[in-house]
Amino acid sequence: MITFNTLSIEKSKYVDNAIFKNARQLKKDALLIANTYKSFASATSLLILSSEEIIKAILILLRSEGYKIYDIKGANKFFKDHKIRHEIAQLIEMGAGLFDVASKWEDRKPNKIAKTNIKWLDKMVNGVFDIVEASKPLIDSAKRIEILESFNELKNNGLYVDYKNEIIEPHIAVNQLSYNNTKEIVDRVFRFYKGLRLLFHPKIANHLPLKEINSIKSDLKMLIEKAMSEYSFENNKPKNLKYEKD
Repeated sequence: MITFNTLSIEKSKYVDNAIFKNARQLKKDALLIANTYKSFASATSLLILSSEEIIKAILILLRSEGYKIYDIKGANKFFKDHKIRHEIAQLIEMGAGLFDVASKWEDRKPNKIAKTNIKWLDKMVNGVFDIVEASKPLIDSAKRIEILESFNELKNNGLYVDYKNEIIEPHIAVNQLSYNNTKEIVDRVFRFYKGLRLLFHPKIANHLPLKEINSIKSDLKMLIEKAMSEYSFENNKPKNLKYEKD
């Protein structure tokens, strides 16, 4: 039986689209529940589920572009273990700076940006500086690391009643602050995915010099095949990765 883990590079092409759509729908549902019904516990759980889906989309997209993402030790757990996808979110911040090259274009006027006649792509490139801003390290403090490390527990707390010396109800365990912190992280993961989509789009050469595009792709390859090779998902413990508190 063919699964995500065994999909060839060729058959991985565009599979991320369906995953992204599902991730986006989960996120929309979360926002609706939070904004309309103020049910921040359920909304937080849906946000975390959406982050798990968008991480899958990122992995499949990288796979379809020939990056050796599946060669990372323990990669067979990517699509089975929710906690693994939360760990990947921590690692994504290592590559977020790859899009900083676009900052050189910050002073360009929108009417000077080449058009592709693809509405969503032009809109994305015109707003590329929002992506750059959002692509600052996803994890820039110990606090955010702790949030990501507790994503699985947070997701469950938002859905189920627990008992630890007393009844713990979802709306008490997961409040609006939890929701806001989670949304901030999930938004950044989504933007990272969109940045990758932009990087790999065939019309990107209309917006950035080929030299810059190749440089970003080369750095991304280095990140995945060198830096991430130092990470073992089997041990669930990063090597040579240090995080400092604010």
